[in-house]
Amino acid sequence: MHNTITKYNYFKRLTLTSLTASLLLLQACDKFEYSPYEIRLRDNERELNQKNINRILEQNIAEDATITFALISDTQGYYKDTETIVTHLNNLDGVQFVLHNGDITDFGLLKEFRLINERLGKLNAPLVTVIGNHDAVSNGMQLYKEMYGPYNFSFVAGHSKFIFINTNYWEFNGAALDLNWLESELSDRDAYKQVFVLSHIPPTSPAFGEANAARYRELMNKYKVSMSIHGHNHSFETYQLEDGGTKYMNVGEADDQEFILMRVNNENVSFERISTKGES
Repeated sequence: MHNTITKYNYFKRLTLTSLTASLLLLQACDKFEYSPYEIRLRDNERELNQKNINRILEQNIAEDATITFALISDTQGYYKDTETIVTHLNNLDGVQFVLHNGDITDFGLLKEFRLINERLGKLNAPLVTVIGNHDAVSNGMQLYKEMYGPYNFSFVAGHSKFIFINTNYWEFNGAALDLNWLESELSDRDAYKQVFVLSHIPPTSPAFGEANAARYRELMNKYKVSMSIHGHNHSFETYQLEDGGTKYMNVGEADDQEFILMRVNNENVSFERISTKGES
């Protein structure tokens, strides 16, 4: 009887030891997921915005050049449509960078960030993103910051300045929309031929915050912003909120099977809607 118990304990310890070793091996290989809410990024998944901004700066775009860039938005779960858009963009000549107007993911989970990054990471051109409201749920706020970087930032390419601002007022409990920071970024407006402000939620949405929307519109007009560009509404639209004021654009979702191609020079801003329907 004593020997039977001893053998049982031995095999029990052996089984537990083997299971523990297997779990540690899976963890080391980054194949074991403890929780969908975990944050465990690889080195090549960190600070993606700054890495891609550096790639844009390395192009040394001349101040008198025409800049060609693409706009996409709301890829949240539309993996096949995103793949098709990426393929189409890679087959176009002259696209210098791609800008994503938020809602990269649907539920702000690591698996989603990783799945969409695997697809968007195949773009030949550098990709720069802004945080969307769906990216800010669960623990997406921290994930976005670690994977892509700060919520508010800017960069300059040739004659144009691009300003990205977090407008997810509800998800950040009213703490989003640092309009003092935005005005500081706009204060050197005269140094650039064109200035673009990009965010996810447009000022026409209640989720922007009424007081924020009023001041935002004032800043756009005061500093003669070339275009204020957004996502969120899941449909394409261009409009002006005041006669002679700043022009606004809402970029459609990836499920619309299209993207926007912008061409910008010292004097003009033009765009076209490029359909990917029927492509695979």
